[in-house]
Amino acid sequence: MVVRGETVLRVRPSHATLSITATARDRRRDRALALVGEVQAGVAALLAEHAALITRSSTAAVGVHPEHDDRGRVTGYRASVTTQVRVEDVDRVGELALAAAALPDCSLWGPDWRLDRDDPAHAQARTEAIGEALSRARGYASALGSRVTALVELRDVGTGPAVPMMMAASARAGRAGAAALPELDLEPALQEVHGAVEAVFLVSAPDLEEL
Repeated sequence: MVVRGETVLRVRPSHATLSITATARDRRRDRALALVGEVQAGVAALLAEHAALITRSSTAAVGVHPEHDDRGRVTGYRASVTTQVRVEDVDRVGELALAAAALPDCSLWGPDWRLDRDDPAHAQARTEAIGEALSRARGYASALGSRVTALVELRDVGTGPAVPMMMAASARAGRAGAAALPELDLEPALQEVHGAVEAVFLVSAPDLEEL
């Protein structure tokens, strides 16, 4: 007898990621870079103040782009530096988000809620999928007047990736951005974890009288 067992768990995320982008503009390329360096220094200072919340931070992108007028002439340059910050205490992500959103000349995107690959939820999904397969096999066997006698093979169809159940909040931040922050929904988005197995069981001979 070949049966399939599946389960879907809805669990809290393991961590969240915030992206903070420092931006500066100037008519000169070198001046734009110097200015964005000053803005980025403010980001670094903020992260140092909240070091207890931050698991990891890294520079995700650096860019310098010319800006043009309607005639295609270069009018200046826009420089940017994006820093990604990982926070594992998902209940305190809002603290860092509010502080980052108050930084001048910065944009805040996130939080991006995620589930770690080694999160116990993945193992739990596999275990529950196995239980579902065994329960289904016993149900079929009982309907035939039989009983499950042995497991021949168990195939792990796999646990699917964690899928967020709602979109992460995002906001623009800057000198006037803080006023809108209380409207952000920073409730951790539950993650869906899928587990599936295929199992081959031996069953006893059916009770023909039951049939």
